[in-house]
Amino acid sequence: MDHDNNLQALSQPANEAPTGRFGACSRWLVPVVSLGAGALLLSTVGDVLGPVDEAGDPVLELSAGVGSPDFDSDGLTDAQELLLGTFPFVADSDEDGFGDGEEVARQSDPRDLYSTPDGAGVSANLTARGEGSALQLVMLVYEPSEDVGDSFVRLGALRGGQVSTVPMARFASYMTYSTIPASAGGQLISIELPVHPSFIEVADQVTFFLAAGNAVSQSYTASAKVDISSVEGILLMQRFSAAQVQLQASQGGGSVRQPIPGSSSPSIPGSWVPGSICFQRSAVVGGNGPIMLHQVIEADCLQGWDTFCVSNCSSALGSTYETIDPIALIGG
Repeated sequence: MDHDNNLQALSQPANEAPTGRFGACSRWLVPVVSLGAGALLLSTVGDVLGPVDEAGDPVLELSAGVGSPDFDSDGLTDAQELLLGTFPFVADSDEDGFGDGEEVARQSDPRDLYSTPDGAGVSANLTARGEGSALQLVMLVYEPSEDVGDSFVRLGALRGGQVSTVPMARFASYMTYSTIPASAGGQLISIELPVHPSFIEVADQVTFFLAAGNAVSQSYTASAKVDISSVEGILLMQRFSAAQVQLQASQGGGSVRQPIPGSSSPSIPGSWVPGSICFQRSAVVGGNGPIMLHQVIEADCLQGWDTFCVSNCSSALGSTYETIDPIALIGG
């Protein structure tokens, strides 16, 4: 499978001629806000993946974690760690020698001593949280020492059956950006982008996805996605089930739908079940390239969680939804 064709087909606007793998459209974000004429690109020149304007000059408007403290400096903000179940005051929650942010970026479990990063090359992951009046989309990129400064990331969204993309621009005053040292001389890059909740609410569900790799070797080495839905004005993040779910569920595997309300979000509806989480298992019933159609084959509220189970959890049984297969993005 030609992974470049997959990504270019997703990223190329219908009314624009193809520009090649590393052409003008090779770095893009979903068009969720309009911020005027300013432009922002991620430079691969120098020692770090840094923000530059169209002229190649550094953009100074970005700041490291404003309003999003990271007490243990592991690349995950305190609020994000509480959502993911890691310790905000301990950089390596499972004490396996890899920081929590690096494990998330390299797609291992920062809560499991026996789950450690493997593979070489640039890696990346997506997660999210509610913050204030926005969804905070969090991109974590790991660069090994030999790739420092040479990484690139492509980001997009599947929404209402359509893939939304736009050149990476007009976000300078909204994004936050930081880098910290990672293992063996590498570095971890954290990029956060606020997304207005209405972008999800009008579509009910949005899948944000990315592919990351090395710009010099022109290869993709990682891909990831995060599914965000909106129910009764509350945003929910769908993610793979943790060990606790696998023990509670009748079979292994599946996902959980976790409420991620911001501080200014509506109150959790009274019909939602406290102390529970919505567990779902699905099966692929169709697809087109990286866009896959799933049908929910199991759905129920699981007890013993410090969160809420959405009221329509069980009624989702038999329903279908579209999402992205991240492995298909890079030809796996």
